[in-house]
Amino acid sequence: MDRRTSLLDFPERLDPWQRFLPYALLLIVTLALYGATLYFSFVWDDFFYIHRNDRVQGLSPLHLRMIWTSTFLGHYAPIHHTFLALLYSLSALEPFGYHLAQLVVHAGCVWLLYFLLQKLESPRIALLASLLFAVYPANIETIAWISESKSTLAFFFFLLSFWAFLRLRERERWGYGVWCGFFLVLSMLAKINTIVAPAIFLLSDYKQRLPFTKERVRSLVWFFLIAVIFAGVHLASFYRSQKELTGFYHGGLIVHLENMPRLVLYYIGMVIFPHPLSAVQTFEIYGGFSAAVGIAWIALLGLAWLLYRSNRSVQFWGLWFLIFLAPVLQLFPFEIWAADRYLYIPAVGGFVLASKGFFRVADRWTKLGQRVAWETAMGAILLAFAWHTHHHLPVWRNELTLWETTVRTCMTSEYCHSHLGAALVQDGQTERGVQEFMRAFDLQPSPEYLLAVGDAYTLYLGDYRQALMAYNMALQRGAPPTAGFYARLARAHLLAGNWKEAGLALQASKRINPNETGALVIDSFLQWKLGNLEEARQSLQKALAQSGQTANAAGFIHTFWRDRAEVGRLLADLRSSPSPRGATVAP
Repeated sequence: MDRRTSLLDFPERLDPWQRFLPYALLLIVTLALYGATLYFSFVWDDFFYIHRNDRVQGLSPLHLRMIWTSTFLGHYAPIHHTFLALLYSLSALEPFGYHLAQLVVHAGCVWLLYFLLQKLESPRIALLASLLFAVYPANIETIAWISESKSTLAFFFFLLSFWAFLRLRERERWGYGVWCGFFLVLSMLAKINTIVAPAIFLLSDYKQRLPFTKERVRSLVWFFLIAVIFAGVHLASFYRSQKELTGFYHGGLIVHLENMPRLVLYYIGMVIFPHPLSAVQTFEIYGGFSAAVGIAWIALLGLAWLLYRSNRSVQFWGLWFLIFLAPVLQLFPFEIWAADRYLYIPAVGGFVLASKGFFRVADRWTKLGQRVAWETAMGAILLAFAWHTHHHLPVWRNELTLWETTVRTCMTSEYCHSHLGAALVQDGQTERGVQEFMRAFDLQPSPEYLLAVGDAYTLYLGDYRQALMAYNMALQRGAPPTAGFYARLARAHLLAGNWKEAGLALQASKRINPNETGALVIDSFLQWKLGNLEEARQSLQKALAQSGQTANAAGFIHTFWRDRAEVGRLLADLRSSPSPRGATVAP
């Protein structure tokens, strides 16, 4: 039986005008699986990256200067933040536009991957590997989570950079080298994980058996120099923003090196059998040498020996997997040891190897029954991946679905319980949310969980006595006495009718920071209740001016004071009463 009769060989039998068909197939599969994300909400870090990130909430020179001259959460990623700023200008706080953009960029990655794999391998291998990438369940975290648009952007620009590099080698024109470096810089400015790209370029030359001429070596040196510069920028940005670097070491660098083979094997297992998927992956860290560590090292060395004995194409894709994993293998300590999203780019190497192995076996079988059974098995794998993706995707619909599912895999994590508590409170299930905050506190007696309990009692349950107890206990447990803390305390006292205590708490807040927005809003309510309308007006105007929310005063105040009726009465009284300065409060 001729191998071209295989169903998965069809890209190699297409006429020139039909070559769009594989792209159409990949687009249909991608949209069919991930189209539902267009109706998902913001989740997890999206609130930090978009809702609470002033720098992306505009495209003015001031916003762009903030984006390009400062770090955010320890990372320097101005391309990612510029992308979010552009989306904010189009969609504001509506998640649809962000999810649409994320889906478009991911679909572009799928297309570019197929386009490049055709150049590096055969069209049939390119299609099968791209299909595996498109349906791979562990990619859900990257695609359904707006915050991870940095990963899709980084991969998209890397693929363009790799294309330019291949053209540079084909045509030997320096212009392609400039484009390669340009797209490489854009990729690393979106997310630093593609900093290992020059090693992939070097391996590409090795795979194609290209001689190392002076010009080729010079171009590689430039690409590696770019990577070294950005490595320094990233390490300086990240570690200078951390209060305690030692907290990431979990026993020192030796412990990280001992556990590295176990991380590699963990990710290999995830590529083959992506389960369980979770927003928080727990990974057991061994604090010293043990049998498990020894076995992992032996297994990794065995895999390295097999890779050494393989042909150059297998070596290239095996090393693609390992090289793109290197930034997340804890060689540079980071607080998150394992995550589904870390496989978005590395897994491509595994999919190409699987595709090459599939066709190598298929080409050796000539009987129809053997070929049908073999292709049916691969079809079953694709369908199983697609079904798993379809089944797990709704977990990321909103905060509550995400954390109710995630907490089952991290029952001993205070982080998971606290996020579930916040999601429950936002959903109106305040009592359950308080219980989750207390579980988090039981697991890790951190004052931040008591502060969350106090906020829940104040804003949602109206039990101000319990709220004051939670706030005072948090202070006793080491909560920093910030201006924001005293603003919370003042609000609880004011709502409880303790006007004198509320005034004292506001005085404490003003001594620390006279411009604390929350304290100014609470002070406006205190002065209003005391009948001091002009003082209330001044505090509120100052808070509105600092926040830039003068056009939506009611919505802004409501974030600090949940009683909409009182918010309305306050604004009505301030607008109706004359001001000696002629100042007014916006509606």
